[in-house]
Amino acid sequence: MTELIEDLPGDWERYRVSEDPNPTYTYRHQYLDVEVSVLAMDAEEIDPELDAEYSYSISLRWAADLVGVVEDFFDGPGEITTRGDARDWTLALLTQIEQQFEPGDTDYVSRAMSATMGQQTTGESSSRVSDAETCPACDAPFFQFRGMDTYEQAQNHFAYMDDEEHEGWDVSLEERP
Repeated sequence: MTELIEDLPGDWERYRVSEDPNPTYTYRHQYLDVEVSVLAMDAEEIDPELDAEYSYSISLRWAADLVGVVEDFFDGPGEITTRGDARDWTLALLTQIEQQFEPGDTDYVSRAMSATMGQQTTGESSSRVSDAETCPACDAPFFQFRGMDTYEQAQNHFAYMDDEEHEGWDVSLEERP
C-alpha cells in the first residue's frame, strides 16, 4: 500500500496504515495530543450514484479538558472521491492545526477545521473549567500534549514550545498530598 501523504508538514508523523477492511491512514502530531485519520470506503456502499472507487472520510481525535477526548469529522467540500483530493484536504488540515495552536487555547482544532475550509477564524482562546495542570510560563494546559501522565505531557509541551518564554524551564512536578 502506498502512503497517502509522502512528505508530512511540521511535526506530524505516520501513526498507522491499514488496508483491511478499508484503506486507513492515521497521522498524529509528535507533541500535541491530536490524530487525523483518513478512511477510504467503498464508494458504491456510500452512494451507488458516485462514480468513484472510494469515498474518503477524514476524522479527528484530540485531547479535551472535561471529556478527555473529542472525536469529530472534518466536513470538507462535500464528497471526497479522489485520492489526490483526500491528500490535499488532509495536508491542509494538518498544516492548519499547527498554525492555529496557541498556548492555553483549547479550541485550536475546531478553528483549524474552519480555517481549512477558508472560513474566517478568531484567535480568541476558549476558557477552561477544570483544575488541569498548566505550564508556568504560558499557562497552556498539559493535557493538550501527548503523554500517559502529566510528566510526559509536560515533557512534550516543553519540547514543542521551543521559544524564549520557555527557555530555562525544566520538567519538575511535585506530588500533592
